[in-house]
Amino acid sequence: MSHTPDSYFIPSRPEILIQLNKLMNDQDIDVDQICKVLKQDIALFSSVLATVNTPYFGLARKITSLEHAVTLLGINRVFTIVRLAALRNSLSTLGPLERFWDTGADVAQICAILARRFPNVNADDAYTLGMLHDCGLPLMMHNFDGYKKFLQSIPCESISGLHLAQLEQYGISHYDLGFALTKSWNLPEITCEAIRLQPEYKEFITLKDDQDEVRTQLCILLLAKEISRKYRTYWRVRKQDVPLISDLEPILNFMGICDYDFFDFRDDILMMLET
Repeated sequence: MSHTPDSYFIPSRPEILIQLNKLMNDQDIDVDQICKVLKQDIALFSSVLATVNTPYFGLARKITSLEHAVTLLGINRVFTIVRLAALRNSLSTLGPLERFWDTGADVAQICAILARRFPNVNADDAYTLGMLHDCGLPLMMHNFDGYKKFLQSIPCESISGLHLAQLEQYGISHYDLGFALTKSWNLPEITCEAIRLQPEYKEFITLKDDQDEVRTQLCILLLAKEISRKYRTYWRVRKQDVPLISDLEPILNFMGICDYDFFDFRDDILMMLET
C-alpha cells in the first residue's frame, strides 16, 4: 500500500525564512533589511556564520558579521546558506543526527568538487543537493518506529533496492519524503527533482527531454555518493565494499567521462578527504 507524503509529519518552513524569501523576491533587494530580519533568530544567525566559516568557502579570515559575509559571498549565496542552515536546524530537533550530517557533509563536499569540473554547473547548488540528498531519512525515523533498525536489517545493495524495500514495508520511501520536504521549503526545483529521482536514475538519465540540468545534478550526486562510499561506511546500511550504484556506465556516458578518468579523479578526491 502506498501513501502520499502529506500523510506524514514534515516540518514547515519557519516564519523567518518566509519573510526572507519575500525580501529576496523584491525587485530592489534590501540587503540591510535581510540582515536585520535574520538577526532576529540567534540560532539561525549563528548557524549561518558557522557555515560561512567552514573550509568549503575558503575564506582567508574568520567572518563575524552577516554584512561582511554578504559583501564577500553575495546575497544569493548567503541566502542559500541561510536556507540550508534553517533546514538543518529544523531536522536536528527530530533527534541526534550526527552521523547523518557527517555523511551529508562528505557527499556535499564531493558534489562541489565534482561540480567545478563541469562548466555551467553551480557548485553551491551541488553542495546543497549533497547535504540534503537523504533528508527524508530523519523524517522516516520520526514517522515510523523502528525505522533505524529496519535500515540496518534490510539486505538491499543499491539505491533502488533501498527504495523498493521502504515502499514494501511502509508504503513510502525516504526519497519521496525528502522531495516533499525540499519542495515545501521552496528549494530550487532542480534540487527537489534530483532528490526524488535517485532510485529512478537509470530510466531518467537515458530520457531525451529538457531536464538536462536535473540530470547533471543527479549524476554529480550519484558519483559523489559512490566516492563517499569508498571513504566512509554509508550510514552503515551496507558493507563498505558493496556498491550503491550497480552500473555507473549510463551516468559516466551522460557526463562524458570514461572509466579511467573517473577512477583517477575519484582517487584524487579520496586523497583530499584523507588529508
